[in-house]
Amino acid sequence: MKKQEWTAALWAGATVIWMGLCLFLSWQTGEGTGRLSLALARFLLRGLGLVGLHPAEAAFHMLLRKLAHVGVFFVSGVLFCGTVEAVLRLKPLGGWFRAGAALLVTAMALFADVPKVWIPGRHLTWSESFLNAAGALAGYFLMLLLAYALEKRRGTSRAERPKEKNRK
Repeated sequence: MKKQEWTAALWAGATVIWMGLCLFLSWQTGEGTGRLSLALARFLLRGLGLVGLHPAEAAFHMLLRKLAHVGVFFVSGVLFCGTVEAVLRLKPLGGWFRAGAALLVTAMALFADVPKVWIPGRHLTWSESFLNAAGALAGYFLMLLLAYALEKRRGTSRAERPKEKNRK
C-alpha cells in the first residue's frame, strides 16, 4: 500500500471513529449526558479556580453543553475534509466532490440528533442541530482553506525548484 493510500485510510478511520463517538454522545439518555457534562463542567471550573460559584456553575454548564455541539462536530468537519482531500490526492474527482462532501457532513451533523426523539430524557431541538451543522461546516471549510494554502505553497515551491536546478 502506498503512502497516500495509508494516509487516506488513516483519515477515513479517524473520521469513522470520531463520528461513532459523536453518535454515542448524542444518543445517551438524558441522565447519562447530564451527568457527563456536569462532571466535565465541574472539572473545568476546578481547573480554572472557580469552585464554589454555584450560579456560575449552572451557567457554565449550559454554555459548555452548547459549545460541545459546535466543538464536537467541528472536529468531525476537519476529519471529514481531511479524508476528502486524502482521497482527492489518490484520484482527482473535481470540485463537485468537495461540494458534495460538504453537504454530506452538514446533513450528518444536522440529523445526528434526530434519534433523540426515541431516547428517554432527551429531546430534539433544531437549534442544537444547527449548532452541530455550523460546527461541522466551520471545521470542513477551515480544513479546506488550509489544504488550499498548503497546495498553493507546495505548487509554488515545486515551480521554483526546476529554475534553481537549471541555474546550477
